[in-house]
Amino acid sequence: MKFKKPNQHGAWAMIIMPVLFGMFASSFNFYQILFFAAWFMIFFFIDNLLFYVKQRKKQIGYVKGSLLFLAIATILLIPVVLNDYRVLFFFLAMLPFGAINLYFASQRNERHILNDFSAITIFSIAGVLACFIGTHQLHHNMIYVFFISFLYFVGTTFYVKTMIREKKNIKYKYLSFGYHTLGVIAAFMIHPLIGIAFIPSLIRAIVLYGKPLKPMKIGIAEIGNAVFITLFIGLFITQHLN
Repeated sequence: MKFKKPNQHGAWAMIIMPVLFGMFASSFNFYQILFFAAWFMIFFFIDNLLFYVKQRKKQIGYVKGSLLFLAIATILLIPVVLNDYRVLFFFLAMLPFGAINLYFASQRNERHILNDFSAITIFSIAGVLACFIGTHQLHHNMIYVFFISFLYFVGTTFYVKTMIREKKNIKYKYLSFGYHTLGVIAAFMIHPLIGIAFIPSLIRAIVLYGKPLKPMKIGIAEIGNAVFITLFIGLFITQHLN
């Protein structure tokens, strides 16, 4: 049995941040904790399965490891589903995007922008699901949870590409600069707290561009940015959406 641990900060941020936003935007209950724990297991299941799919020399140990995580996730989710079976519809909504991720893994092309957007959509839906578990109804707060998560991680995707794999591609430079600038303007139009939350993303996208930073330093800076935006978005949600 083998286990692949995520080695990118962005993976951990995508697991945690949208679910926290969903919890902030709803009434907290124990089922959200069960879902949060199960969501980690689901991620490990998918990550190990996709890693197996893209291997040229298949190692069945990763499949065994992924099935173990799936079993744990299923056990954790049983009380959540029994409490409200409608959570299953959110998982069904994730499947088409999961299929896209599976395709790109099989093509060994996981850096494709469409693959990134598909993964971001899945994690954003998870935030909406966390909110639903707390409200047991479709609520306008879910719109904020989804789009704030989606917009933030799309910006992060553009930024990381300009710093590592596409750092010589001028198209991504202007795409990143333009996206972050418009994102901050749009965020301030919604609420000052959201605007403040997105300012560091714009600053780092412009100031750090072209700097010869190692991936580890980029990751450390992104962790700080993720914490910052989580605090301010959490403050906005708890004060103005509840």
